[in-house]
Amino acid sequence: MGEELPPHDPGVYTMYDRHDQVMYVGKAKDLQQRVTSYRYSRSRKIQRMIAHLERISYEVCNSETDAILLENLLIRSLRPPFNHANKKPETYYYISTARRGSQREFRLSMRVLDDYPNVYGCFKGHLKTRKGLGALLKLLYVFNRPIRSATYLPNQFLNRITPQKFQLQLDTQTGVLVDQFLKGSSSLLADELEEHILSIKFKDRFTEHYFDNELELLRMFYTLGPERNFRMKKVLGLESVLIDQNEIDDLLALMKK
Repeated sequence: MGEELPPHDPGVYTMYDRHDQVMYVGKAKDLQQRVTSYRYSRSRKIQRMIAHLERISYEVCNSETDAILLENLLIRSLRPPFNHANKKPETYYYISTARRGSQREFRLSMRVLDDYPNVYGCFKGHLKTRKGLGALLKLLYVFNRPIRSATYLPNQFLNRITPQKFQLQLDTQTGVLVDQFLKGSSSLLADELEEHILSIKFKDRFTEHYFDNELELLRMFYTLGPERNFRMKKVLGLESVLIDQNEIDDLLALMKK
């Protein structure tokens, strides 16, 4: 910037080191106030960054919302070393279901599949989504076929990677609960699955801990996946049933605002 200070407007600023490499990207409601505040920071991280600072550029935006979206875009594309949020590439999944004869088929995919009438997502995060779906399938399996040991689960569930396609016998009422769960409108399914698991007298302590962990994975997935998407649609007034993979990061940034 040289001697020129930015205006008291919303915008995005970029910090460069002496090699003209981007170190940090930030957004501000008031650019001048935000940039000048670095002079007085006692944070070790900020002091370490300022020690390498050579210059600052900025771009004025029409609104704070525009600044949030531009900051998010620049962080994803430039991946500055002093930024942590939103710079790592993520995997985004959709979960689809369809009636196949007397069973319900679940399918995990990275795009919307046309031959499945019920599609949910997208859900952000590779491990969180795959483990969440795996927990859902295992618990639904036990819900319909009581077993006393985890070793009696189908071989597909005992692998480290959740199967991308699996069929289960589900009654109509449970199917409705699954739909509400994956939409994020109700966690009643998780409550009923937990109640059922606690009612089973497993034959060994390992199985007890195993299904306790699956219940925890299911709750975590619901909170950070379906429920967050449901809340995001409500807060931001989204009309679309599905959230596009190219939009979810920007929408999450707007949610934080």
